[in-house]
Formats: sequence, structure tokens, C-alpha cells
Amino acid sequence: MKRREVWWVNFDPSIGEEVKKKRPAVIVSNDAANKFLNRVQVVPLTSRTDRVYPSEAVVVFEGKESKAMADQLATASKSRLFSQAGILSPEDMRRVEEAIKIQLDIP
Repeated sequence: MKRREVWWVNFDPSIGEEVKKKRPAVIVSNDAANKFLNRVQVVPLTSRTDRVYPSEAVVVFEGKESKAMADQLATASKSRLFSQAGILSPEDMRRVEEAIKIQLDIP
């Protein structure tokens, strides 16, 4: 499991407005941590791109536009990740990183 890879993640059970169900998510944690820890940080993706907020980034996944929801940045046990689905381009990953910076108020 490496940074920029997109994996299917089982986000259930969730509470309230947390992201729900099985959906793709991009790994955003660093590869040193990804190698040794049993958890990763992920940003979930959605196919709904009609409205994009500053803390979200439009990316291409499986040949279609998707939205990376940095406001749903989560730590997930590797056991929640069940199938690799692809990898984001470096350009798309930069957009996700910018959305994370906006969400976390990092200059």
C-alpha cells in the first residue's frame, strides 16, 4: 500500500455524516509509515462532482471524473482496504494535497 494508490475501503460502520459504505479512497500518508504501520491515511472519492468545495479536488479515476473529499480525511486500518483499484496521476495527487492543505489550514 503506497501513497497515491487508490484502494476500495469499507468505511462501515460509520456515524453521522462520516463517509459511508464501500468506496474508493486515495492513500495520502507517507510511504515510510505505510510500510511499517497497520493503518494508513486516506481521502475518500465520490463520483458526484456537481458541486466542488475548496476542500475537495476533482481527479480522474477509472477514466472518469471523481471528487476527492479532503474534509473526510480518515485514518483507516489496513484491514478496511480490500482491493487496489488504481493510482492517481502526480497532477491529480497535487490537487488532493492542495485540498488537504485548505481543509487543515496549512499554508
